[in-house]
Amino acid sequence: MRKSSWVGARGVVNLFLIAMAFLALYPFLVMLFGGLKSSRELTTNPGGIPTDPTLDNFHTIFSGDAGAVLWRSLANSFIVTIPFTALTVLFCAMAGYAFARYKFRGRNVLFGLLVMSMLVPTEVNIPTLYVMFSKVDWLNTYQVQILPGTASVLGMFMARQYMAGMPGEVLDAARLDGAGHWKTFWRVAAPMSAPVLGAIAVLTFVAKWSDYLWPVIMVSDPDYQPIMVTLPSLSTSQDGFITRYELLLAGCFVITLPLLAIFLRFQEKLMSGTTAGAVRG
Repeated sequence: MRKSSWVGARGVVNLFLIAMAFLALYPFLVMLFGGLKSSRELTTNPGGIPTDPTLDNFHTIFSGDAGAVLWRSLANSFIVTIPFTALTVLFCAMAGYAFARYKFRGRNVLFGLLVMSMLVPTEVNIPTLYVMFSKVDWLNTYQVQILPGTASVLGMFMARQYMAGMPGEVLDAARLDGAGHWKTFWRVAAPMSAPVLGAIAVLTFVAKWSDYLWPVIMVSDPDYQPIMVTLPSLSTSQDGFITRYELLLAGCFVITLPLLAIFLRFQEKLMSGTTAGAVRG
């Protein structure tokens, strides 16, 4: 009886997890199925499997006027996201190493203030930042999308928690061998922190690629707008201002592919890095 009860409880848990997995995957299926439907079928069958699938929508968004906008926006997204991710990982690693391994006056107070800043919503700072960047002529540029936000407090926290648990003997041995502060960090601490730095990189890439609020406020020039800003208005010259949702769904599916590929490639590093940062102190 006990074994059968345990098996029954496990079956209920598995069914619940399967249901949650389906709910998580359903939006991606809607994007894929919607991109394979014609405009008329999408109106009559918005959430089901396409009865007459077609690749015309994907061909349309990659050619003509819509294709020019899509390719330019995709290029802008990569131009912004890749250096933003690299700078964020570098700054978080350096700050995390300093907070974890160096003792200086006010270290805990400063780190506490940084953590408390996470409680302030980003939207509160946007009006002030908009005025500031307008004064220095940074609006409608790449740098306004790349530099602000690279000092991620969450990334610093994760790096600090992980690096605080590194064996001090290894770092001391590097210093005894004549390595300076930078060489010890770059040659020893950073490679040992690869799991958490990889997790920070994945989380940062996904967040920046998916960001909509910051670029839509700071960038009004289509030549600098990333894909998340231009995608909602994706259309052809014949459509005018009419939104074709089948094209929008096809575009949404396309831009999720880089995120899916990165997650599948680095999922082990992401999982190990986030869990290790949670238990080290």
